[in-house]
Amino acid sequence: MAKRVKLINRLTKYFIRSTALPFLLIVLLSGSIFQSYYNWHILTLTDGYTKSMAQNISRYIKDLEQVIILPFFDDEVMALLNKFSKQDNINFSDQIMFNNEFGNLISSIRYVRNDFYSAIIVSGNKTIYASSNFTTAEPALNHNWEKEVWYKKALEANGKIIYIPPHITDYYNPKDDKLKISVVCSINNLITRKPYAVIKIDILPESFINLFDTLDFIVPFNLYMSDENNNIIFCYPSNATMLERLDIREEGGQKHPGTINETLSNHIKQKIPGTPYTLNILLDKTVVFAYTLLIYVAGVLLYLLAFIIALLLNRRLTKRISEPINAINITLRAVEKGNFTTRYESQPGWELEEIGVSLNHMIEDLKETIEKKYIAELAKEKAENKALLSQISPHFLFNTLNSMIAMLYDGKFEQMEKALYNLSDLLHYVLRKDDFSRIEEELSFLNAYLMLQKERFTDRLSFSIEAEKETLSALIPRLLLQPFVENSVIHGMEPISNYKCFIAINTSIKDGKILIRIKDDGAGFDLNKTDISSSIGISNSINRVRIMDPESSISITSAEGQGCTIDISMKIQKEKNENTHC
Repeated sequence: MAKRVKLINRLTKYFIRSTALPFLLIVLLSGSIFQSYYNWHILTLTDGYTKSMAQNISRYIKDLEQVIILPFFDDEVMALLNKFSKQDNINFSDQIMFNNEFGNLISSIRYVRNDFYSAIIVSGNKTIYASSNFTTAEPALNHNWEKEVWYKKALEANGKIIYIPPHITDYYNPKDDKLKISVVCSINNLITRKPYAVIKIDILPESFINLFDTLDFIVPFNLYMSDENNNIIFCYPSNATMLERLDIREEGGQKHPGTINETLSNHIKQKIPGTPYTLNILLDKTVVFAYTLLIYVAGVLLYLLAFIIALLLNRRLTKRISEPINAINITLRAVEKGNFTTRYESQPGWELEEIGVSLNHMIEDLKETIEKKYIAELAKEKAENKALLSQISPHFLFNTLNSMIAMLYDGKFEQMEKALYNLSDLLHYVLRKDDFSRIEEELSFLNAYLMLQKERFTDRLSFSIEAEKETLSALIPRLLLQPFVENSVIHGMEPISNYKCFIAINTSIKDGKILIRIKDDGAGFDLNKTDISSSIGISNSINRVRIMDPESSISITSAEGQGCTIDISMKIQKEKNENTHC
């Protein structure tokens, strides 16, 4: 039952691997394509919006600049400004005349544009003109205009228009706390470039929002405008979260954006033509992530549903295959143990039914064949077949070749040459056709085998081979000792990391018989818990010894942590017996 369950689980694991990986790759690829397309679509749309908005803002600001240069188009206004710049006081009639002349110039803009907050013209410390659409406040009397930063910058610019970031106009009475942005310019004599006065136009930053009140980028956004010093002129977030992501910091009375997390937001910048301003747009990336995650979740849920249905069908089909295989395996094991009366009971209509019927016919034929042969001949053939299985394992050859490749890479050519010679001797000995060999040859073969194992395990493995001279010419079944030595390496040392093992091989004459001892100080095992006959190589060697000498004896002693000792005692045979087969 355990093997059947194991087979079902293995097939189920292969099924999961073959379906889960492609499906999950499709889900991930679909989500990635969707996310890339969605981002591309939004960024393309935003890029077009941004350029269009930048042009609108540029035209919006250019209209304000037209107000600044209006005095240059009226000779009477310029004459009055020239007069005002030369005298300390302005008489009432000149003031009324100027108010009328300049008021007419800006009336078309002042009364049409609802963003126009105020206009003021000053010269030195004299207020020449002041008007506002939003307040009845008047400029403070005897205010020292020359100390204002914007006044100084206007004179330094010498007729060029400059832009003032958001500030509070604290020179009006009564005062208000509204932030304004301003366009400032000095009014100069067109010939001498002598400044007559400074004109300043104030607008509310909120007026820019009117340009974007119908804006929609599909995803949450934050739109703000900054100047060349990264001062925030105005900010228009679609929600509070996007405002927090801007991380606004105040320094020197001006607001500045903090470090923007590019993982959460796409940051798009567009220079506003003809101005020192830059239009910035932050687009929320998390919405796209959420949509993509939804695709992933939906895909995985659909896969789980399909997987559960397919798994139930797969388990049912696997059961129809694994149970017959398990029954066939049990039948074969019974036959292997000599029970030729056992039969495979097939389920009508199940898979492998024909194989089961053929197996029953094979068992019947095998029983008849066995009954016609001698038990001795059967034992001989079985021993010969198992002898082939006990020869050098592919695992050993694989490890040996890997070790040689490592020597080649490390440039250990002399060491690799010795290993090749040892492997050549070993294979030559294995491929021989004779059944017997001299102990001297068997020990030489074991020396080559252990030398190759030592190339793999280095100082973890050491060994000694000692033989009395009288035993060297005695004959024993070829490859008799190799399974025992291999067992010392594989089970005595290999499973335990960094464990060192010493293997001693001795041959001697005792009581007229050859005594062969193989002893190691490896991991050992509990004889009460280990079925020695389950090892094909060891079981085969024991049978070959007993076929050659029925009076021989093989003793195996071992305990956990105390190594293992094998003693083989058999008669001395000096001449090869061609009629004996093992």
